[in-house]
Amino acid sequence: MSSPHVDGRTLRFQHRRPELLAAAAEYILEHGISGLSLRPVAQALGVTHATLLRHFSSKDELLLAVAEKVRTDLAAWLASDAELREAHSTAELVRALWRRLCEPQEQRQFLLLFEFVGHHGERSGEDEKLSRSIVHDWIGIIAGRLVADGWPPEDASALSTLVLAQVRGLQLDLLVSGDRTRADRAIDFAVRLLDRSPRAGGADEHG
Repeated sequence: MSSPHVDGRTLRFQHRRPELLAAAAEYILEHGISGLSLRPVAQALGVTHATLLRHFSSKDELLLAVAEKVRTDLAAWLASDAELREAHSTAELVRALWRRLCEPQEQRQFLLLFEFVGHHGERSGEDEKLSRSIVHDWIGIIAGRLVADGWPPEDASALSTLVLAQVRGLQLDLLVSGDRTRADRAIDFAVRLLDRSPRAGGADEHG
């Protein structure tokens, strides 16, 4: 049985996929996905349109690859950041996360997430898996910290979902309004509940 023919140009550029993906992610974070087409991306990356298509067969495939890269890069950052690892409570963790996510470079990721959700609408298959990981990676980090603070696992799951919704809602507010002072006050108010862990005697204890 003969081996399938492999285009020599594909072999030449196959080792460049991570490099191309990193550059494409940076381009898309800077320019967004509204009106995006592959030819301007290829030109900005210094490759031909055909080369980009050999690595990413369509615009949607490229967007999915970029969104997954952004997610995995963020997950690696969350796992390696010393300030986050050394947080003494969930409230401290969320406040530290908020400060970092308000930095301009990190805000681009949230803007891309909102654009991505609007662009793709209903999801299935790989899109659905990606959307779940975007949500559950965050919930897992916050819920794990809540359990360490003394919250029952079922409450930790619900509360981390609420916290994530508040953070993302305030990120969207900040992107639209630019009012950092108001957003900071809102996040501080929202995380006060997290300081009231059952271990320390929370809202359910009276007397």
